[in-house]
Amino acid sequence: MTDEQSLFGLSGRTVLVAGAGGGGIGTAVCGLLASLGADIVGLDNRVEALEPLQEALEGTPGRHAAVVADVRDRDQVATALEEALVASGGTLLGGVHVAGGMRLAQWAPLLDEDEETYDTNFDDVMRLNLSSALITCRTVARRLVEQGTGGSIVAISSVSGLTAQPFGSAYAAAKAALVSLTRTAALEWGSVGIRVNAVAPGTIRTPKTIATAAGQTTSEAAERAAIPLGHRGGPADIAGAVAFLLSDLAQWITGQVLAVDGGSSALPSFLDADRLPVFVTNAELRERLTGKARP
Repeated sequence: MTDEQSLFGLSGRTVLVAGAGGGGIGTAVCGLLASLGADIVGLDNRVEALEPLQEALEGTPGRHAAVVADVRDRDQVATALEEALVASGGTLLGGVHVAGGMRLAQWAPLLDEDEETYDTNFDDVMRLNLSSALITCRTVARRLVEQGTGGSIVAISSVSGLTAQPFGSAYAAAKAALVSLTRTAALEWGSVGIRVNAVAPGTIRTPKTIATAAGQTTSEAAERAAIPLGHRGGPADIAGAVAFLLSDLAQWITGQVLAVDGGSSALPSFLDADRLPVFVTNAELRERLTGKARP
């Protein structure tokens, strides 16, 4: 066992990851947890999405299962978990819920004239982002209670759930509800030793977001203006936060939401490109603070 595996306490313990395929956040989470010694049960609803997952798990220690399952279906999730645990003889440590998102066709203003389509899309987005998370969390928690071992659950929310998402109201509402669900579950399950936390990613480059933005470009200057660390994040940035919260390193942390967003959620809307309030117009003061004169 490596020093890292010993430090995180994941070696030989099974983690269910819902939304594990596609080469994005879920795949990165699986790869990192596996490298730290965890046994992975990775779920995705598409066969082709499991290929990047299997590549990420290749060469890592432990016993892993990549399973086609719709995480919106409680029976499929429960069956996949139980079959994997029986096959491996492992003990469940916990779960990570990553599955979610919103299709381009589902973006719409709140006052969209096509109310029927808006309502249908709203329900679909809520089911994918919130209902599926509830299924994952409850399935994992029930098994942990049966084991009597306690454990850890991490849900992937979004900074949209902490702030807002114009024209993506369903997504923001679902992610905000997931934050509340996380905190409620932490309070209800703390007495049996189950920790529940969430990670709220900012803007992350994944295969899915790159495909969605095909033909669109974002300048480096725009990213620097919107993100204090100056660039968008990647799946590995989220995986690191998940591994920490899931592990023994965070054994006294529950009911928390960790924003992993390059500092963007801490950026007030009234700051300009120089990170000064827009109402600071005194040229001498601005030059003293920034080292440059205002254009």
